[in-house]
Amino acid sequence: MRFEEFDAFTQKLCKETERAILPYFEDPELEVIAKSDDTPVTEADRAAERMIRDAIETLYPEHGISGEEYGVSNQAADYQWVVDPIDGTKSFAAGSPLFGTMIALLKDGEPLYGCINYPAIGHRLSGDNQSAYREGKPISARSGRPLEDAIVLTTDLQNVAKYQNGQNFDELLAKTRFCRTWGDCFGYYLVATGKADIMLDPILNPWDIMALVPILRGAGAVITDWQGANPAKGESCIATNADLHESVMRILNA
Repeated sequence: MRFEEFDAFTQKLCKETERAILPYFEDPELEVIAKSDDTPVTEADRAAERMIRDAIETLYPEHGISGEEYGVSNQAADYQWVVDPIDGTKSFAAGSPLFGTMIALLKDGEPLYGCINYPAIGHRLSGDNQSAYREGKPISARSGRPLEDAIVLTTDLQNVAKYQNGQNFDELLAKTRFCRTWGDCFGYYLVATGKADIMLDPILNPWDIMALVPILRGAGAVITDWQGANPAKGESCIATNADLHESVMRILNA
């Protein structure tokens, strides 16, 4: 796996997509459109994904692409790029800077490489399951933090009871320090960089998950679905410090 090649490619690409996204950020005239599944989309989402797809198709024409806004192309290819042009469109549209562009490369369905660019805060993470970086400098998740001191993050508190066991989640919160909704891809940023301890989402799409896996694993965190299985095969996600994951899983799935 050519980490340096893919990382240089996505770094350049993320700089280009920033120029498509940031003019819309905090724009009072931004139009937010409801898609058929009632999730929001903006022209920034669509423009960024078009740029990413065009760049991949030019440099890696033999690869497939799966994106949130424009679906799947070359689905039979061994290598598949998975793209979420703006993870956190609700946050983006509301003027919150906690959104990001997520790009992952999969081989036979397993994430090999991931990057997340955070245009509004000027950071970019990348990883390959073995190591992870922020602006080229190694990052690592926290260790040795007891559960009672852990910071818990999630994207939408209402979704926990809707899609998973809300009582078990409440029990987890009672055993930890505090919970905040610094969510979407930014919550995973905080776990990967050692600033928070537990980030969870009870329901996700593949484009929300794939880029997370190589970064969190590379940072030494544990990332699974809600029940502790392979997140790349699931529809939910939990990322924690390595020494907390077993306890978190036991509480959430009691």
